[in-house]
Amino acid sequence: MKHFFLNIFFICVVSFALAQQTPQYSQYVLNKYGYNPAAAGTSLKSAFDIMIGVRRQWIDINNAPRTNFAYLNYTFIPKRSYRKWHNIGAYVDQESAGIFANNSFYVSYTFHLMLTKKLVASFGVFAGIRQFAISRSSVDGNDPAVARSVSTPLFVGPDIVPGFRLYNKKFFFDVCIRQITTPAQSTGTLQIGNKSKLPPVLYVSFGTRIYLEHGFELVPSFNLHSTFTYIPSVEGSVMLKYRNNIAIGASLRNNSFIAAIVQVRFLKNVVFGAAYDYSINQLNIAAPNTFEFMLGFTPMETRDKFAKSGNVAKCPALDF
Repeated sequence: MKHFFLNIFFICVVSFALAQQTPQYSQYVLNKYGYNPAAAGTSLKSAFDIMIGVRRQWIDINNAPRTNFAYLNYTFIPKRSYRKWHNIGAYVDQESAGIFANNSFYVSYTFHLMLTKKLVASFGVFAGIRQFAISRSSVDGNDPAVARSVSTPLFVGPDIVPGFRLYNKKFFFDVCIRQITTPAQSTGTLQIGNKSKLPPVLYVSFGTRIYLEHGFELVPSFNLHSTFTYIPSVEGSVMLKYRNNIAIGASLRNNSFIAAIVQVRFLKNVVFGAAYDYSINQLNIAAPNTFEFMLGFTPMETRDKFAKSGNVAKCPALDF
């Protein structure tokens, strides 16, 4: 009986959350492209940036949120002066929570422009479609009341996600808006719920890099996203990095999660990140555990031999 009421409570919470929120990750600095298309191509150390990731929330509850993502983007690195450059990419994510499933497919374009020798602005956009459906594993597909919803996913598009980033070697500031072109979960005569709406969601992130002695760096940051009409989700994190090799940190999200984060770099440009989130709200009684893993071929932003260079044309370290 206890599990029955927990499942009912969880389905109600998830149904509300899906109508108001978009996927979020504890390692939002590592998965910066997933949060903001303008973050693609900020590193000029490698043309390619590839990453996959998974997040499993509230492990002990059936049909708890599950999120997967994968992306690939390519930077057209300038051959001479680093005054402007371009990036193109593709991003796919898949989310399921309760009986609902949500898939997104995007391509992106990002333009970077040096404003000064120590400051870069980038402008990016995701363009794609989103797909909503009832999860087959969560309901009886033979039930006439849900058979059509289960067998017929809804495509909502086009979905346009604009983003802006201002950054240099010591800080970044991100702004991105999602769901400005997908106002309802419906296509033609099909819909999920009673004309359910998808309100715009504003993402704002800020982080700074503090250089310490002996190759250590401290990176505090925060991430906020809000639907403009509800209490925003606010997350703060602090990472301690050592050279190009390892980073450890912790984060706090509202009164919901505390997290421990470890990121390791190996084989020069391969990075692995893991986060363990512990629920600090009432769900910690039944489901305190959330896990998140990311693996990518991507430069790990940290101080390198160009960090003290003032020659912009020879400095590919203008990234965060």
